[in-house]
This record gives sequence, C-alpha cells and structure tokens, in this order.
Amino acid sequence: MSIEVQHANLKVAFNKGFTLSPELSAEEALKAVLQAVKNGEAKEVNIAVEYSEANADDFSDSEE
Repeated sequence: MSIEVQHANLKVAFNKGFTLSPELSAEEALKAVLQAVKNGEAKEVNIAVEYSEANADDFSDSEE
C-alpha cells in the first residue's frame, strides 16, 4: 500500500562541513547531498514526511 506524500523535509548535519557549487540545479544538489550521506559524511540525518492523510512521521539517524 502506498500513501501520497505531500511534503518531505531533509535535514543533514555533516561531520566536517559540506560544500556545493551554486551552479548546481536542485536535482544535482540533492544527488550530491544524498551521495555524501551514502559515503558516511553525515553526522546526523533527519527526515520528516507529511502524507496526504495529515499523518506525519519523523525518521532520524545519527552517529554518536
């Protein structure tokens, strides 16, 4: 079963900072951030998802 997502917020705290070129499109920037998370460069990742049925779920992962 799938529920339509209305909004999703992604908050990433990086271990040593992170830089992006202002020339990147939104899609390219998102791909770069997700690749950095995949590579273990993130200290903490928080995702908040709001579904069309007004339900919200928070997911987080952090390295201590």
